[in-house]
Order: sequence, then C-alpha cells, then structure tokens
Amino acid sequence: MRINLLPPEILEKRRAEKRIVYVALVAVVLFVVLAGVWVLGYLRVESRRDTLDTKEQEIQATQAQAQQLAIFEQKESELQARKAVAEEALAARRNWAKLFDEVSLVLPNDIWIGVANFGEDAGLKLDGYAVDSDEDSPDLGHKAIAKMLVRLADLDQLYDVWLTNSVKTLYEQQGVIQFSATSKVATTTAGVSAPPTETNP
Repeated sequence: MRINLLPPEILEKRRAEKRIVYVALVAVVLFVVLAGVWVLGYLRVESRRDTLDTKEQEIQATQAQAQQLAIFEQKESELQARKAVAEEALAARRNWAKLFDEVSLVLPNDIWIGVANFGEDAGLKLDGYAVDSDEDSPDLGHKAIAKMLVRLADLDQLYDVWLTNSVKTLYEQQGVIQFSATSKVATTTAGVSAPPTETNP
C-alpha cells in the first residue's frame, strides 16, 4: 500500500502543471497543422500565379504575332480592293483589237471597208463598198451586204446591227454598192460578252 505524504496543494499544483504541458503540446500540434495548411495553400497560390504569369506571357506573345500578321491582312485587304477596282474597270472595257480582227475575218471577199468609226457610246460604224455583181438577179437583194450583216450579227461583241444606207454607184468606173452599217458593242465581263439584243439587218 502506497502512502503519499505530500500536501494536497502540491499535488494539485503538479496536476495543473501537467495539464499546462498537455495544453501546450496540443497548441504546438495545432500550430504545426495550421502552419502546414497555410504553407500548402501558399504553395498552391504561388503555383496558380506562376501558371497565370505563363498564360499572360503566352497571350502577349500571341498578340504580338497577331499584330505582325495584321500587317499582312491589311496588305491582303488592299490587294483585294485594288483587284476589285481592276476587275470592275476591265468588266466595262471593249476589246476593240479583238473586235476588228473578228470583223476582218467575217467580211465577205467582195466587200471592202473604207472608213471604220468607233466609240464607247456610239458603237461601231462601217462605211464601205460591195461589188455590184451582174449575176445578182433580180437586182434587188444586195446579197453581199446581207451576208455581211448576218456575219456581223453572229459576233459575240456586236448586237443591234443596222444597215443605215445602201445605194448603187460607180467607183473607179466600176459598179458598186455603197453602204453604211452601225452596231452596238457589248462590254466584256469575265471573258463573256453582254447578251446581245435582237438583231435587225
């Protein structure tokens, strides 16, 4: 049997000291746990900040590249605008050289052109002569001129072909038919002529 001879005050003091030690240990443990949680949170925040900084740097680099490419986009837009202006100008042009080549190819052998006038608004006007054949019987048809009108009307760039004058006369002591013919000239659009109207020879 153990007998404790210490006074009760000393025993109570020792118990209080033990409780203080336990409380201090618990406080230290809690402090360590809280410090660990704070450190983990801080590390996570720093990691997110680093990721955010990296993303911001990537965005800035992308924006810099976009600004560099914007110059090329602007140049392309200017090129497209110039191309549109050029196409619009070419769409309204009249290919006179090609037209005169085609006219010269379709003229009958017994017709020659003395004067050819042309203009953007006036169109094409031809003044010339046709051989007045004695074999043209009855002498009413002016067949060479009729053939010329039909061939001119078949050309893609010509429409509204008209014979404005056709009379018999003499040219260097030879019987000829003096004539005048007019026609409208179509503009070319992407290589295709404007649709011709009804031809009136």
